Amino acid sequence: MDQQGSRFIQQHVEHCDSSTLDKIFQQLLPETLNLCTKVFSNYVVQKMFEFGSEPQRLALAESMRGHISMLSCQMYGCRVVQKALECVKGSAPLNNMQLCLATELQSKVVECVRDQNGNHVIQKSSNKSHRHTSAF
Repeated sequence: MDQQGSRFIQQHVEHCDSSTLDKIFQQLLPETLNLCTKVFSNYVVQKMFEFGSEPQRLALAESMRGHISMLSCQMYGCRVVQKALECVKGSAPLNNMQLCLATELQSKVVECVRDQNGNHVIQKSSNKSHRHTSAF
């Protein structure tokens, strides 16, 4: 995905109806991990976390599970993880997913803090998590 394609899709995600958003989502979901690590496509995934429905945000986060540590230490992936931690909250299922994502980092805190990208994720995770649900 090039810069123009990324911007085009981002604009559609922001302003389209739910049917069109679902079509975009269905195309992106199988490629989520790959898109998270690319210079332009990571922004599309971030927009989906922002503008997607609750089930779409949950599905995106679920597709990232098991890879949070790797994504956190990756230049573009760390931005998506931060956006996921920000947007996957609200209802009980979303709050549970936020905790699941943050918990994945428990055994990798030192590694992430030492990494310039991972450090941002740890800070975001500790800032966004409630004291009683913080994974750290």
